Amino acid sequence: MPFVKPQARDSADFSPASYPVIPFAEEEWNWFECACRDIGIEDAAAKKEALSRIYSHLMGVNEWLNLTRILSQKDYLKYHVFDSLTVLSLVESYTEPDDLVVDLGSGGGYPGLPLMLWLNDRVWRLVDSRAKKVSFLKEAIKLTGCRRAEARAFRGREAATAAKDMAHKAKLVTARAVGRIVDLLPDASALLAHNGVFMVMKGQAYPTEEREETLKALPKAGFTLMEEQHIALDEEDPDRWIVSVMKTS
Repeated sequence: MPFVKPQARDSADFSPASYPVIPFAEEEWNWFECACRDIGIEDAAAKKEALSRIYSHLMGVNEWLNLTRILSQKDYLKYHVFDSLTVLSLVESYTEPDDLVVDLGSGGGYPGLPLMLWLNDRVWRLVDSRAKKVSFLKEAIKLTGCRRAEARAFRGREAATAAKDMAHKAKLVTARAVGRIVDLLPDASALLAHNGVFMVMKGQAYPTEEREETLKALPKAGFTLMEEQHIALDEEDPDRWIVSVMKTS
C-alpha cells in the first residue's frame, strides 16, 4: 500500500466557527438534566448552549482527528459529560477558588471541559503530549467561558523542564481513561504540590486488575490512599471507580 502523507491542517480546522452547531434532542437532554439532579446538580439547563457548542466542535474536529469513539448525543452526554460531572462535588471539596487543577492526558477534554464549565473560579490546565489535540483543546476551552484555563503540550513528568510554572503547583490532578495508575504516578507527582490530590477515574475492572498493584505502588511513589468510591451512570451500567490519593512526600 502506498504511503499517504497526512493532510496539513491550519488554525481554521480547529476553530469551532468552522463547524455547524448541533442542538441536543429533547429526549437526550432531559435524561441528562435528570441524571444531574440525581447527583445534586441543579443548574444543567444554564449550561445547555455551551455544551451543545462543545459537542458540535468535538464532532467536527473528530471527523479528521481521532478524539473520541463516542458519537451519539446520548452517549456523549452520558459517557463524556455526566461521567465527568460525577466527580464535581469531589473537585469542589478538594480545591478552593484560585487553586490550580490539571487534567492529565486530557485528549478530547474530559473531565476537564465540563468541570471548568461548572467551576470557572479555579485555574485550569488541560495537559496532553500530542500537539494536535492540544490545538483542539485550546479552541474548546474558549467555549466554556473559563478565562483562567489553558491547554499545554507536554508529558506530566516533564513539568520541571517543559512547564516550570506548573511543576509542583497543582492542588488537584485528574486523569480519566489514560492508563494504569502506577504508570501515571510519576506524572502526577511532578505536577502536584505537597498534600495535593491525584484523582483517577477508572472502569469496572479496577478492583480486580489494578487495585492491588496500585496500593503497593503508592508508598514507594510518595502517595497515600485517601478514598475509593464507585458509582454507576444509570441502573444498567456497571460501577465506575474514583480513586483519590494524596502526595505526602
